[in-house]
Amino acid sequence: MPKIVDHKVRKHEISVAAMRVLARSGPDGLTLRALARELNGSITLVTHFYADRQTLLEGIIDELSTNYDEDLASIPAGSDKIEDLRAYLLWMVPQTPEEIDVERCRVALVHSADNPAIARFFSSMEAKARAAFEERLEGLVAPPEVPAAVDFLRALVNGAVLSAVEHPEIWTPQRHRRVVDYGMSALGLERVSARD
Repeated sequence: MPKIVDHKVRKHEISVAAMRVLARSGPDGLTLRALARELNGSITLVTHFYADRQTLLEGIIDELSTNYDEDLASIPAGSDKIEDLRAYLLWMVPQTPEEIDVERCRVALVHSADNPAIARFFSSMEAKARAAFEERLEGLVAPPEVPAAVDFLRALVNGAVLSAVEHPEIWTPQRHRRVVDYGMSALGLERVSARD
């Protein structure tokens, strides 16, 4: 009797494995053959779900977008707007080896940003992040200052993410918290948690 395979689960497993290959080997290393090796299977296993490299990249993009949306929705609300902003900032910076690998994958996609699907992905992610910052900054900074505050926080987070990807051994969660707190202080949002 043939083994019953949940196609949705298998497609997810293949996308996650592709993200690992991309994070580890970069865009040139992401081949169907390399992915089959990562999965300890055949190329047919991969091509059954992703016919070619383009559809595989689209699967990675879908996985990254879905994870962002689900994880963002799961951030617990803080006791006030400042704590909500702080929680969002800390969530955006990778803390674990798995989160760092996801960011390595995302950074590796930058090399393929001339691909229309990847360009749309980056535009969509930027819009989502900016909207989340704008929502959290409402009432914390004067309305005319919101765009500059969003730019500042995006630059702060992007720098922290790249630092974590490049030197995870240096950029500990404690160091990230200090950077986040310093950045919030620079915006005049000094009532931050003393728990760290």
